[in-house]
Amino acid sequence: MQLDRTSIKTGAAVPLVAIISNPLSTSNTDRMEGIRRVIDESANVVHFELDGMETVDEALQLFARANPAILIINGGDGTIGAVLAAILHRNPFDVVPPIAFLPGGKTNMTAADLGYRGKPERVLRRLLDIAQRGTIAKQLATRHLVELDLGDGSNPRVGTFFGTAGVVKGIHWCRQNAYSRGLPNGVAHLAVVGKLLLSAFGVGRPLMVSDPMTVTVLGGGRFTGQFSAVISTTLDRLILGLKPYGREGAGGLRFSAVEAGGSNLMRALKGLVTGAYGKKTIDGVHVRRANEIRIEGTDPVTLDGEIYHPKPGRALTLRGDRQLTFVSLK
Repeated sequence: MQLDRTSIKTGAAVPLVAIISNPLSTSNTDRMEGIRRVIDESANVVHFELDGMETVDEALQLFARANPAILIINGGDGTIGAVLAAILHRNPFDVVPPIAFLPGGKTNMTAADLGYRGKPERVLRRLLDIAQRGTIAKQLATRHLVELDLGDGSNPRVGTFFGTAGVVKGIHWCRQNAYSRGLPNGVAHLAVVGKLLLSAFGVGRPLMVSDPMTVTVLGGGRFTGQFSAVISTTLDRLILGLKPYGREGAGGLRFSAVEAGGSNLMRALKGLVTGAYGKKTIDGVHVRRANEIRIEGTDPVTLDGEIYHPKPGRALTLRGDRQLTFVSLK
């Protein structure tokens, strides 16, 4: 643990900014020194470097006493999820400060959805500038969160994007065949979309067919069968700017499922291109809004890039009725 108070100037009118960093995160391998330099040059910044994920609560408890104007999370998907989960389940703040991220992972859907683009040092300087100018209130956006209960007795995991079926298989393929070759993120994402499409039409390994599963959307029906993709998110846009879900209805979770089969996938793609997805009925495509979804199956699932394997015979539950406030750079 490292708590850096050297750059705090007492009596300054500049609001306090709290930064929690995971120096062990792969996203921080080449950028921590640059982040530290920006922090050292800045006034009224308190910085906590995690010594293992078990020190997240310690960091947040210290920050709660300092009453920061912004809480910035500097780490990969696992770090972001751990911090958000700690805030939802063991919140030490009287008033939770607006939350910001430094982009650094591979997919960065959450960061991109809030307008965080470019080098982490540049994003950090912009966030510090917003705090110094006192314009934080003009940059706020609320987002619901996905809480994933694995049914194993542990606390729910927290994130903004859940997927299973072809989504997880696509992540595995991308990591093994695109990221491992050093392809830029955008190129890697296009490559995996192409691979999944080919697979759906019988070219190569069957990546777009799940094991049999049952999905129950609270207040929205029950679906049983095999699926090409199942997603639930609280984001406005996904990779490549896609919006594969419905916009109307109540509930924090945007849910979409495409039944297995090339014809179903083609209809879904056509709906995305024409703007009909989520607005008109498409055969083989299920779109809902809800606050709770239950999934029974054996396929691995992902929440913000982290992969989880369901316990045999135990259903997964997604909830989306809670939200936090974030700093948006859009």
